Amino acid sequence: MAESNFVDVEALLSNLTLDEKVELLAGQGSFRMTGLEKHGIPALITSDGPHGIRGRRSFARMPSPMLPSATGMGATFNTELIHKIGSLLGEEAKVRGVHVLLAPTLCLQRSPLIGRGFEAFGEDPFLSGTLGAHYINGVQEQGVATSVKHYAAHDQSDNSIEDNVVMTERTLREVHMLPFQLALRGSDPWTIMTSYNKINGIHVSEDPLLMKEILREEWGFKGLVMSDWFGTYSTSEAINAGLDLEMPGPTDWRGKRLSIAVNSRKVSKETVDTAVENVLNLVNKCKAGEKSGKAPQSDTPEQRALIRQLVAESVVLLKNDKQRLPIKDTETLKFGLIGDHVKNPALCGGGSAEVEPYYGITPYEAIKEVVGEENIAYTPGCNSFRFSPLIKGHTPPDSDSEGWSVEIFGDDPQENPNAKVLVSTTAEKQLVDVPESYHATLPTKFYARAKAKYTIPESGKLKFGFSTSGKGKLIIDGKEAIDLWTSQPPKTDSTPCFNRLSMERFYEGEFEKGQVLDLEVLQVNESLSGGVGTAQTLAGRVGIFELYDEDQGIKDAVELAKKVDVPIVITGLSSDFEYEGSDRKHLRLPGRVDELISAVLEANPDAIIITQSGLPIEMPWESQAATLLHAWFGGQETGHGMADVLFGKVNPSGRLSLTFPKSIKHTPAYLTFSKADYDIVYGEGVFIGHRYYEMVDREPLFYFGHGLSYSKFEYSNLTVPKEFTPAADHQMRVTVDITNKGAFAGAEVVQLYIHHAGSSLQRPIRELKAFSKVTVDADETKTAELTLDKYSLSFWCQEASKWKAEAGKYTVILASSSNPKDEIVRAEFTLSKTFFWKGL
Repeated sequence: MAESNFVDVEALLSNLTLDEKVELLAGQGSFRMTGLEKHGIPALITSDGPHGIRGRRSFARMPSPMLPSATGMGATFNTELIHKIGSLLGEEAKVRGVHVLLAPTLCLQRSPLIGRGFEAFGEDPFLSGTLGAHYINGVQEQGVATSVKHYAAHDQSDNSIEDNVVMTERTLREVHMLPFQLALRGSDPWTIMTSYNKINGIHVSEDPLLMKEILREEWGFKGLVMSDWFGTYSTSEAINAGLDLEMPGPTDWRGKRLSIAVNSRKVSKETVDTAVENVLNLVNKCKAGEKSGKAPQSDTPEQRALIRQLVAESVVLLKNDKQRLPIKDTETLKFGLIGDHVKNPALCGGGSAEVEPYYGITPYEAIKEVVGEENIAYTPGCNSFRFSPLIKGHTPPDSDSEGWSVEIFGDDPQENPNAKVLVSTTAEKQLVDVPESYHATLPTKFYARAKAKYTIPESGKLKFGFSTSGKGKLIIDGKEAIDLWTSQPPKTDSTPCFNRLSMERFYEGEFEKGQVLDLEVLQVNESLSGGVGTAQTLAGRVGIFELYDEDQGIKDAVELAKKVDVPIVITGLSSDFEYEGSDRKHLRLPGRVDELISAVLEANPDAIIITQSGLPIEMPWESQAATLLHAWFGGQETGHGMADVLFGKVNPSGRLSLTFPKSIKHTPAYLTFSKADYDIVYGEGVFIGHRYYEMVDREPLFYFGHGLSYSKFEYSNLTVPKEFTPAADHQMRVTVDITNKGAFAGAEVVQLYIHHAGSSLQRPIRELKAFSKVTVDADETKTAELTLDKYSLSFWCQEASKWKAEAGKYTVILASSSNPKDEIVRAEFTLSKTFFWKGL
C-alpha cells in the first residue's frame, strides 16, 4: 500500500465480499457514508452547503459561517475572492469533521421563480462555471471534497423527482451542462451529485449518456458520482449507468437488491468494483486531507473580515441618479430607517442551504455603529413575512442557552404522566426538532415534548403562530393555545421545512414587558409528510410577532421620511418565500411592501431603497427611486455589507448575476415554467436570461452584469489579435487599459462578450466569454487581461455531435453590462478555418 493512502484499494477490492462491497455503495445515515470498521474503512461525513457548513442535522443546526446567497457571490464577479471563500469553507468543514461539502450548485436560473435559485451563482453558464471552479479549488485545497450539483438541469422544486426536462441536445450542451464542463476544466472535483429530474425521459441518476459517455469518457471525470438525497430510483439501471453511491442511508435500492442483481447477472461484478474503487479513492483523498495544512480554526477575525468583504462586494448599486451615495457628513444628519428588514434582515434562503450563523449583523446595528443611535429613528411600516417570525431568546427551563429542551416518549405524556423518557435532548435553534438519526431507534409511534421559557421583550398585543409536521399543540402557561392535534387547516399553500409542515394556526394575547411565559410543544409522529429529498421527521415551528395597524404603520413611515435628512427603506423577500421544496408564484414583494416603498418615495423622492432577495423581484415603484441598491440574502455580515457601501467605506463593485425583468410575463420561461405538465419544455433554447431580452428586443428592468460605482472608469488601448489560430488548444489574449477618473479607489468588472454575425445557425447576439475584476486607484491606469479560447467561439453542432468553431468574423465587445446600450468598445478578429472538438 502506498504510504500516502489510508486504505489499500487494490487489496480491499480483492478481499471484500460482495455484500461488503455493496454495503459501501449506499449511505449509512442522513449525512454519513458507510464505513467497514473491521477493514479499516472509515465512514465519511457529508454536509450541505453552499453558504456555510450546515452540519449533520436538518433543522437544529450548530453555528457556522453564513455567506451571502450564491447569487450574491456571483454578483462579485471576483474569482480570487470566491477561491478564498472556498478555502474558508474547507477550513470550517475540517473543524466539524466534515469530509464532503455538498456544493457548489452550478444549475442556472432559467426562471426567477425557482425556489432554490438563490443557491446558484447566476443565469450565465460562463459565470457559473468559472466561479464554480474557483470555489471547488478553494475547498479542496483544504483536503475537503466538493460535490458539484445538481448534474444537470435541476429546475422546479415542486415534485422535481417527477419532472421530465425536455430540451434539444444543443440547449443541454451549450447552457445547462456547460457550467459543469467549465468547472471540470478549471478544477478537479472529487464528487458530483446527480439531479432529481429526468432529462428527455430518463432520470439523470440512471442515464448512461450523462454519467458515462459525457462525464467520464468525454470529460475524463475520475471521481465519485452520488445521488441527491432520495434521488435514486432503481438498482440495476442506476449503477450500470455510473451512479456509484446512493444517499442517504439506510438504503432503498442497494443492499440485498444489488446483491441479487449481481448474482442474477443484471449487474456485473466489475461494475460493482468500479463503484467501490471510486468510494475508496474518495476515502483516501479525504483522509489525507485531514492531515494536510495548518490546524483549522473557526469564526476568526480574519474569516469575519473576509465574509464582510464578500458581502460588500456583492451589493449592487442599481441607481444613483442624484449622487446621494456615498453618504457624507454623517455627524450632522438624521436618519430614518424604514422596513422590517432593518432589524430582521434576510440572511439566507431556506432548505438544505440554510445554516445557523455564528451571529447576524442587522442593518440597524451596522448603521448605528457609523452614525450613533441618537441620530436614528425606526419604523417597520408594514410586515414582509409569510410565516410568523421564529421565536428568539427562549431558553430551556434549566438553561440560559437559547433553544428548547426536548423529551421523547413511547406513550402520550398527557395521558400517562409516568411515561418513560426514551431520549432527552435539546433543539439548539428556534425549531423543535427530532433528528433523523433518532428515528431508527424509536418506536413506530412516539411523542415529543419540548419546553422553554420566554420573556416578553415589550408590552403589547402579540400573535403566536404554530405549525407541525405531525400532530401537535402549543401550550402557554399550562393552557392549550393552539391545537393542530385534533384537526388541521387544509394545506392551501407551501410551508417551511421543505414544504413539510402544516399550515399555521394562531393565538393572540396582551402581554406585559418582562412577563415570563412557560411554553410547551407536544407532538406525535402521525400523518408525517416528506418534501423532495427529505426524510419524514418530526419537527415543529413556533413564531411570534407584534400586531399593529399597517395603515398607521405606513403613515408613520411617510411622516418619518418627511422629517429626516436621510430616509432609508430596507425590505424584500426572505426564506419565507425562497426555499427548497416550493417555487414562487410571482415576483411581487409581499403584503403591502410595494405600497410602503411608493408612499415613502412620494413623500421624499431622495429616499434610499435597499431590496433583499436571492432572485429577481418586480419593482413597480422603480421610476420613483433615484437611489436603489440590491443586497441579496447577505449572510452573517448583511448589515455591515450594506453600511460599508452606503457610507463609502467600500466602493460598490457588485454586478447583477441575473437579469431583473419588469414582469414575470416578460421572462423567457414564462409559458413553460409551471406544474401544469410534468414535461418541462425548455422552449427558450439557448436564449436563457440576458440572451433572450436582446434577441426579442425587450427591455428588462435591469440587465445581467449591471451595477454602478462611485468611480468613473474609462477604457482605452483595446488590443485584440487579428486572427484566431484554428486549433482547439489555441488561446488568444485580449488587453485593455482601465483608468479610474473618479475620486475613489474602485473595482471595475470588465465584461467581454462575443458576437458572431455570420453564424450558420441562430446564436445569441452577445455571449459572455470572459470577465476580469480590476481594482484601480483614483487617477490610476491598469491593464486588464482576458483570455479567449475554443469555448469563446464554439456552439454545439448536433449533426456532428461535437463543438464547432465556425470560420468567419467575430466581434469582441467590452461592456459594463449585457445591455446593448452599455457597450464601451469593440474590435474584430477572424477565424480562417472551421474546426471541431470534444472533451474539456
